[in-house]
This record gives sequence, C-alpha cells and structure tokens, in this order.
Amino acid sequence: MSESDADNRPDEATEPVTLSAEQQAMLDEEAALLARVQARLAAHVVSTAGTADFDNELLALRDQLAETRAEDHAMLVEHMTRVAALRQAQLRDQVYPADPNNPYFAHLRLSDKLADGSPRVRDVLIGRRAFIDTKAGVQVVDWRNSPISRIYYCYQAGDEYEERFAHETQRGELTVRRTVTVNHGELVRVRDDESVLVRRDEGWTQEALSRSRLAGGVGTALRAPPPSPGRGRGRNGRPHLGNQKVNGRLPEITALIDPEQFRAITAHKSGVVIIRGGAGTGKTTIALHRAAWLHFEDPRRFAGKNMLVITPGDALRRYVAQVLPSLDVAGVGIKTFATFALESVKRLIPSLQSRKLAEDVPMGARRLKRHPVLLDLMEKVVRDEARSFDPIFEEAGGAVLLDAWVRRRTMPMVARLDATRRWLDDEGQRHLSGTAAVAARKILRRAQTELCDVVETWTDLLTNRERLLAAFEAAGERPYHWELDQLIRTATVQADDAFDPSDLDEEYRAGIDGRALDEGELRGRLDVDDCAILLRLCQLKYGSLTGPSGQTVRFAHLVVDEAQDLSPLSIQVLCGAVKPGDPVTLAGDTAQRLVLDNGFASWDELVKHLRLKANILPPLAISYRSTQQVMVFGRHVLGHLAQEEALRDARDGAPVEHLHFDEMGEAVGFLADALKSLRDRERQATVALVARKAEVADQYYEGLRRAQVPNLRRVRVQDFDFTPGIDVTDVMQIKGLEYDYVVALEPTAEHYPSTDESRFQLHVIATRAAYQFWLLSSRTPSLLLPEAPE
Repeated sequence: MSESDADNRPDEATEPVTLSAEQQAMLDEEAALLARVQARLAAHVVSTAGTADFDNELLALRDQLAETRAEDHAMLVEHMTRVAALRQAQLRDQVYPADPNNPYFAHLRLSDKLADGSPRVRDVLIGRRAFIDTKAGVQVVDWRNSPISRIYYCYQAGDEYEERFAHETQRGELTVRRTVTVNHGELVRVRDDESVLVRRDEGWTQEALSRSRLAGGVGTALRAPPPSPGRGRGRNGRPHLGNQKVNGRLPEITALIDPEQFRAITAHKSGVVIIRGGAGTGKTTIALHRAAWLHFEDPRRFAGKNMLVITPGDALRRYVAQVLPSLDVAGVGIKTFATFALESVKRLIPSLQSRKLAEDVPMGARRLKRHPVLLDLMEKVVRDEARSFDPIFEEAGGAVLLDAWVRRRTMPMVARLDATRRWLDDEGQRHLSGTAAVAARKILRRAQTELCDVVETWTDLLTNRERLLAAFEAAGERPYHWELDQLIRTATVQADDAFDPSDLDEEYRAGIDGRALDEGELRGRLDVDDCAILLRLCQLKYGSLTGPSGQTVRFAHLVVDEAQDLSPLSIQVLCGAVKPGDPVTLAGDTAQRLVLDNGFASWDELVKHLRLKANILPPLAISYRSTQQVMVFGRHVLGHLAQEEALRDARDGAPVEHLHFDEMGEAVGFLADALKSLRDRERQATVALVARKAEVADQYYEGLRRAQVPNLRRVRVQDFDFTPGIDVTDVMQIKGLEYDYVVALEPTAEHYPSTDESRFQLHVIATRAAYQFWLLSSRTPSLLLPEAPE
C-alpha cells in the first residue's frame, strides 16, 4: 500500500525508530528481491523489444513441460499464457512487459515437498502482470487469475495450505506473507503480520498494525425489526415502540423535533407537510410515525388500507413493510413510484392493461418528459382540446348551447360534459329545437369520446414539436434539437405496440445513437414518466385520479420518502391521489439527490411549480446516524451544494481514511484482511462496499470471493436482506439504507470527476456509514476528496 492520506496526517507524525535485527533483515531481503526482479525485467525488455521470437519461446516452454517436475507445471503454463499474449501484442507492434517501477505488491514464501519427498522453498510474487524467469528464480503471477494467488488472499503466514494447481493438489506451509509497495522503482513500504515498516524522508519507521482498522460498531445499523409486536431496533439504533403508546404520544418523535414541528406534523388537516433534513436526521422515522399518529387518532379514516407509502427502492420498501406493523399500523400499501404508477395506469385505462414498463429510455427524451414545463403545458393542451369544440357546439345549437358549454369551462372535462348534458335535458329543452337538441346530444357523445381519451392526448402532447418548443421558450428555456427529436421519436414508438417504423421518413427511423426504432425494449412500452403523464391527464380530465375504467385511486394519507428524486410531475400525481386538504407527507434531502434530470430544483421551486399550499418544516438539525467525522467529509465533498443549515453531529467517531494503493489487487488483499479481522471481532456487523459503476463492484467482489471473505453478497438490484454481512453494490442501490461500516471503492478522478452528480453520489455513499467510512483507491484520487479527510 502506498502512502495514504491517513498516513500523512500531521497530528500523527511518526519519528524514525531503530529497527530490530529481524526487521532490518526483512528490509534487506525485500530490497535484494526487488533488485533481482528488476534486473531480470530489464534483460527481458532488451531481449524481446520489437524483435522477440515468441514462437520459439513458446516451443521451448512446451519442451520444458515435458522435462520439468509436475510441481512446476502450473508456473510454466501460466508463463506460456503470458508469452502467447505478448506474441499477439507484438503482431500489433505493442509489447507490455511488467512495470519495473512497480512489478508486484506481495511476496509469499512457500515451503513444500517435491515428488521425491525432498523439501523445497520458493518465493512467489503477486502483481498485476505475470512474469516468470525460472532460471533466475523469479516468479511473478497475476493476482486476477493465477491459482497460486489464492494463497495470498486466503491464508496467513504460518498457515498450512492445500490448493489445486494444474489439476494436481499441492500442500505446504505459507512461511512468509508480506505486502510491499514499490514507488518509482524503490521499496517504500513492507507489511507483514508483525509490523508495518514505512520509508520516510528521514528514514524507515514503524507504524502500528491497528492504524487502519474497521472497528467500533456494535451492529445497530439498519435492520428490519421483528415482525411480532414489541420492542425492536430502529434505523438509528434506537428502539422501536412496538404497540406501546405513552400519553397518546410517540416518544421517538418528541426526541427528534421541537414542539412547533411536532404540532405541525400531528395536525389532522395540515395538508402537505415537507420534512427536510440531512442524512441520518430521522426524516423517514418521522414520516412513518406521522402515519402511525394519524392512525392512532382516527383508526377508521386512516386505516392501513387507506394509506400509501412511496419508497425509492425495493430494499427500503421491505424495511418499511416491517416498521409500520411494529408501530401498530398494519395493511399499509408500500410501493415504489414506478410500481404504483404502472399499476394505476392499468387500473384506470383499460386499453393499456397489457403494457409493460420500459427502462432504457434515451436521455434527452427522459429529461423533457420530467421537465416542469409539462405541468402547465398539459393544462393548456386539455383547455385547447375543449376549446376546439366551441365552434362545433355553436354550429349545432347556436349561442345558447355554446354559452352552456363555455360557462362550465372551469370544471374538469368529465364533470363539464355531464353538467352540459344535464342542462340539455332540462333547461336546454326550452331553448333548442328538436333537431338542434338531437345534434347537441350527438356532439356531446363525440366530445365524450374524444375529450376523455387520455391516451390520444398523451401521444399528441409528446409529438407536437411546435407546441413543445413554444412551451419551453415561453418558460425561458430552449431544449436541444436532438432532445426534441429523441422525445418525438421515442413517444411515437411507445404510443402503439403495432407501430411500424417504416411509416416514418428515413431521418426519423433511427435514434441519436443510430439504433433503429424497432430495436430495444421501447416499442409499445410505457416508461415511468409516461405513466406519470397519463395519470396527470386523468386528473385533469376527470377531476381526480380516475380514468375511463370508472375506478378511482384515492388515499386518506400518503407518505413519499426521498421525494427529491421524483419529478415535480410525479409528486403532483401523488398529491392528487388524496382529497384536497387531506394529509400528505413529503420527506427528503436535496443534498442526497441521485437523479439530476428530474426537474427537481428545491423545495421552494417544487411548491411554486405545483401551486401547493405546503407546510415546509424547519430542517432537522441533529444527525443520529453518522459520526461527526463522516458528516464533515460529506459536507466537504458537497462543496457549493452543501446546505446552509449546519447539522449538529451527534457523536465523535473514527477518522475517515483514504487508503491509496498502486494496484487493485493490493487493495483487494488489504480489504480482505480487514474484513476477515472484522468478522472475527464483530459478527453482527453490516458492511457496504460501494462503487459508482457495477463493473468495479464486480471486480472487487470477485477478488474478495477468491480470498474467501465470509458472508459476502453481490447486491445488484435491491436484493438486500438486512442481515449481518458484507454487501458489494453500487451507489444507486443503497439510497435510504444504513450500515455499520462503508467503504467507497475506487473514488478516483475517472469515476468521480468534478461534477455535481459526483458530489451527490460521494455524499450519499459516505453518509450510509454509522461508525466508520473508508475510501479505497488504486488510481488517481478524485479532486473532490479532501487532502486529509477527517
């Protein structure tokens, strides 16, 4: 491991020490071994650069296989594989030898026996690229795929090993296991089970082995509480109340908020309440207790079946599903917005019951579908559709029929048509002739068919370029032409599962990525934003969340967790799923945004866009989850995006450490040791290893799996089980969850450039940690990281 930020903290500077004879001998041995490897690499470069005869070398190695002992076959086969790769590289005029400046990161010494029973001792080095020179006794194997590298990851010095190499089982003892760091061709760090020796400007010094160690957690991060009533453990390690009520109050709420907030949250008819606060301040806890409070005060009106909780993912959904029963509230619907929206569309619009959900939506189309401009545009489209019937009504029944139609223009479409029909059956009989009345009824039936068709309005809304462009320009924005093209093409494909792309002009048949429109999974499918648009059109035309089926979706109370990752349009739909004035709880933190193309800017902007009468509570000020050190780091990476309100961090904790390595294999080895040690000390600990990209999570998972780290799980799509163990996942999966320990995998400049999205994601990863947070990198660290994290 190279020098980390943790190694360079000025308050922990170390002085040179006199090394023991054993330590000096270890350094001398490692320096001599490095010099020998570098010499052989130099000779290899000279002999193979540009003119190497890899064909003859492969033949020679093949001959050696027949002449050497079986114990050496694995090494020779591995070397043959490398030479074959070099041969292919040479054909491309490129040769990649092992780097003499950093040829390996681990040194093993194996003691075993030859086939004749005589003892054998050999040194094996672990690096990023294999390099074997049997004559010089140099054996560097690739950590990613060499069978012998398992010994480094799975055994400690002094352990006896038994592994299968080249179809043969080999047994022996691992007598030496050292992790070494070579920077610019020089030995700068040596670590074994007894000591850590680091080279400073002033000479070699010794560090404490326990310096970088996961410790201090007590296994109280996010757990699903027991299903039976009674006291369990909550999201912040605090007890759940079970069915216990004290003086009609919920004590956990009073511990988190001040009296003014408590009064606002427990008001029966408070309408929309927005609960704000940083990571770990208890937003979800308060939102769920508000549901429990309402149920306690009026169990019939706020029965579980009359309430809905929207969560950002299935993991938190499963957690909430067990929390609410522990608060004596059963039967509450708990869904993600995508599930709720698609189910509601199929329930309200029979013609769309067979539609499936599309996920791979082009970026430009997705952004425009979520844009707040569509909120006003949909209202305008519905009004314009109604106005298109003004001249038709006037032609059928003259000014009197037109007046009856126009005077009811403030009503929702269905109610307006019903009111006009009642007028025609009553007062209209006195003003219209029999022929005119017949014509008027015919027009009303036509209007019922055309004006209540939400699917046709949805299609027209998303494919009318001139109207879309005018709406955005009126709002002071101008979308890119490619975004409009993408939206129109995507909406055209999604509108009809019988759509034939050949009906379009050639320039419209392919997306911006060059793929044909009939490729992929968009054809005839609805994405979650289409569902939101369709449901909002139902609300505008029918006056509530009702549709052509005649069914209605309505709740007495609705909770939306992590609301900042939903679009204003989606939140508008949800708020419209309760009666005006009925309670709605929105909880979230703008500093934890993981979706940046959803049109959500701030709570004030949201209220303005939706024209809501909302009670925006003062932000919660105390972080119950993470330590002061984690929260300081989290605010640092947010930079200019950090909230003005400073959190009062609840407790002190372990320093945030940035552990930087020269090779991913070295990082995996270090992490494997740390996790095994943690497992021995804290069997109930929960650990999250979080990458930004799934492929990085895969690489670490495979390395740790080969190192036989226990209780290791690769979480890909929200399949968390909330039990002690180690989850390897990506940042999009962990929203709303908590762990005792969190390690950010590869927070590098490549994965986390200086963008707002990177800042939000690093902040979210860090603030999942209840006790300790590490950053583990093997390439250039991100510029967003502090020079010396606290």
